[in-house]
Amino acid sequence: MVDILIQYGIPIVLGLWIGWLLTRKKRHAINTNERNTISYETFKQNMRKGQLVDIRKKDQFEKDRIKGARNFSVGFLKNKHQSQVRKDKPVFLYCENGRKSSRAAKQLSKKGFQMIFVLEGGFQSTKK
Repeated sequence: MVDILIQYGIPIVLGLWIGWLLTRKKRHAINTNERNTISYETFKQNMRKGQLVDIRKKDQFEKDRIKGARNFSVGFLKNKHQSQVRKDKPVFLYCENGRKSSRAAKQLSKKGFQMIFVLEGGFQSTKK
């Protein structure tokens, strides 16, 4: 009985463990590559091909924004019940300077979003 366990059990468990490790690394690599920081020119050329999301505070959004953007808080984007931002379309994120949107992109990536683009330098870069 012990011989059968050693002969079949250990290789099966080892194979499952190695498979799990390989899958985990692959998934992480995909998520990392899908968060792209892009220049304002590239952002401007492509933002109409997806969902344009402004994650600044509501008063900043109402004062000035990129035409066509929708305003959501980072907390709202993290909420597992939010359905206003679709996973099957590219998401173009921007905040005031790019830091907050980079963190939000990581959260979205963990939630299964696959095409996330962050405006380099944030909304400030649109003023240059």
